[in-house]
Amino acid sequence: MISTYLGYVTATKDMASTLARVAKQATVKSDQHYYDTHIGKVKNIDEFLSDYKLFSYAMKAYGLEDMTYAKAFMKKVLTSDLSDTHSFANKLTDNRYRQFAAAFNFGAKSKNQSAQSDTQKSDTIGLYEQSFANETALAKKESKFYDAAIDKVSNADDIVNSSRLSDYILRAHGLNPDNISKTFLKSVLTSDVNDPNSFVNTASNFPSAVTQTTYRLIASQFNFNADGTLSAATAQAAGQKEAMISRYDSMVPNLLTPEAATSNDDYYRQAITKVTSLNDITGDNRLFSYVKVAFGLETKLTPVQFNLAFTNPGYAALTGMADMVSHFNFASDGTLPAGQPAQPAQAIDDISTKYLTRAKDAKQALFGDAEKHYKTAVGKIKTIEDFFAGNDTKSKNLPTVEEMALRAFGIEKNEVSRDQLRKILESDPYDSKSYVGSLKDERFIELAKAFNFDSKGHLHEPVTALSQTSINSFISGYSKSKTFGLTGDMRNKAVKDAKDAATEFSKSIAKVKTVDELLADKKLTDFILVANNIDPKTIDKNTLKKAFTADPEDAKGFLNTTAGEKFKAMVNVFNFDTKGNLTTAKIEAGQNKGARLATNDLYLHQTLETQQGASNDGVRLALYFQRKAPQVNSVYDIMSDPALYNVIKTTYSLPASMSNMDVTRQAKMLEKLFPIKDLHDASKVNHLLKRFSAVYDAANGAGTSSPASAILTRGTGIGMSADLMLSIAQLKSR
Repeated sequence: MISTYLGYVTATKDMASTLARVAKQATVKSDQHYYDTHIGKVKNIDEFLSDYKLFSYAMKAYGLEDMTYAKAFMKKVLTSDLSDTHSFANKLTDNRYRQFAAAFNFGAKSKNQSAQSDTQKSDTIGLYEQSFANETALAKKESKFYDAAIDKVSNADDIVNSSRLSDYILRAHGLNPDNISKTFLKSVLTSDVNDPNSFVNTASNFPSAVTQTTYRLIASQFNFNADGTLSAATAQAAGQKEAMISRYDSMVPNLLTPEAATSNDDYYRQAITKVTSLNDITGDNRLFSYVKVAFGLETKLTPVQFNLAFTNPGYAALTGMADMVSHFNFASDGTLPAGQPAQPAQAIDDISTKYLTRAKDAKQALFGDAEKHYKTAVGKIKTIEDFFAGNDTKSKNLPTVEEMALRAFGIEKNEVSRDQLRKILESDPYDSKSYVGSLKDERFIELAKAFNFDSKGHLHEPVTALSQTSINSFISGYSKSKTFGLTGDMRNKAVKDAKDAATEFSKSIAKVKTVDELLADKKLTDFILVANNIDPKTIDKNTLKKAFTADPEDAKGFLNTTAGEKFKAMVNVFNFDTKGNLTTAKIEAGQNKGARLATNDLYLHQTLETQQGASNDGVRLALYFQRKAPQVNSVYDIMSDPALYNVIKTTYSLPASMSNMDVTRQAKMLEKLFPIKDLHDASKVNHLLKRFSAVYDAANGAGTSSPASAILTRGTGIGMSADLMLSIAQLKSR
């Protein structure tokens, strides 16, 4: 029989190569191939349990092979909600069951499933707010361009052939440039507003009196002859140009600044004195918007609805426009009595006060009220139908969820149909072959990432760097590491600090979308390393980047080398691809890819240990101890695991009768044998196992002339005190 020492050293000298050899064995290769090709097809727990080959493979991987027959019991384990401390798996003392349940997606679904996570909502709202700032900045840029460019215009063609100039003019008057031809615009610009037969004064050229009024207003602001040549020194006089820029700056950006509000108020006071009909108001978008803001009317109020309020008192009362009507002198037919202005001076002052008061609250309405409404509405969404039906009719003048989302990602509502938007939200933004991926438009991809709809319009968990199960696992590992070996006040402080760090970790990791973002946050990476029993001081950023972007399935890749193997289990649970970006490719119904790879790795370890144990049980024990040592956080972890305890008792020649002692006394004696933290040091564990090998061989008749026997007379780095040796000697003598 090969000595335990030689068997252990041979197997662990290059563990990656050893496991690779095991993986090539015909039976192992066949079993693993079956598991890999079938676990992804499993949709529910019953399918998993009914496939014996799948189920038994997984059970063996997690050291639960002897419980494969107990399907009813294991179903309760797998369906346990691990976030509930009172769930079935969490109440079992054997930690293997919790690890097994955590490796699969059969547990209780999240009770906090929503169309958007808090992070997604926060990001969308932030982009929504930023869109207004971007809009204002762009408006200033366009006004600066117009200010310089309009002075160089020598013919109306210079405007109609410049989309930038023509768009500026039309948008300043609330018109959509996409609906207006160059020929039509030139006819407007070259019209003489004082000629009753000119283009803008011919009603048949316009769909309504309102639009005719708007185009007549545009024509009045330029100096062109009928042939398009200039009728003055410049296309616009200084006053005309200033008025155009003022109109654009107040009409185009949706964010009403104090300066814009004052400018609008000055404009209204001057323009209202020239109004002779309702069409003069509705035909001037700047005037019409002013009135709507002043009286808190719907921004979507149409000219027809506005006119109806003046001609139908019942309609005005029903729609809340009676107060507005009372501030004007229009008769019930919409005309002004002879010699009367549209508004008396007092009414102008009153409406000015109303407007400026509401203008102060405009930002709150645009941001605060809209965002509060958005959060409430998103929280009520259960399916994609709710997203499209998210119009709260009681919320006056507030944008819908759909409108806010589109604006946040820079998408105009007329750019995408309702059916297209549904397909975008229901497709996988992390798959380049999906519908949204095929559009090759980052705006649509980011929009799809911001919501959690599956291909059928139902909610799914948000795609994050770590699943909640993995987050909980890391938090648990971090807490155990930070409280390791501490007692009293020191432990109490460490527990509090660990809890605070865990809270910060949960918030921060939810925002991470790339490996680069993760590695840029040292607090995050330190937390992750500590949670996985890796000293952050020993690892640099480049090594971590190498680990996170390596392919775990590449036999020659970094994660399958001696240097990278310790990172493998840690990085496998992250939902990053090899480019460092979030991916859905690792998320599957039954078991995520990272958990599948971990299961395969455990299966190889279990197979290696079983095969080694067939010829020498000592090698099996040593390999098992080496694998489990990093997870040991107290002597009770050792005492509750017969195999681990066997290694310790053999290594230190503890008497069999020790197991009959009071549990507390056993724990105290073990604590004196060696510091538990040494089991997190690979080199010290290696020394301990070499000593175990020598003692085991000596006790079981294997040749003891191997190099291992020398360890008995040398230090191992994990020794026992003289008083403990005396206690053990006394036990042996009984």
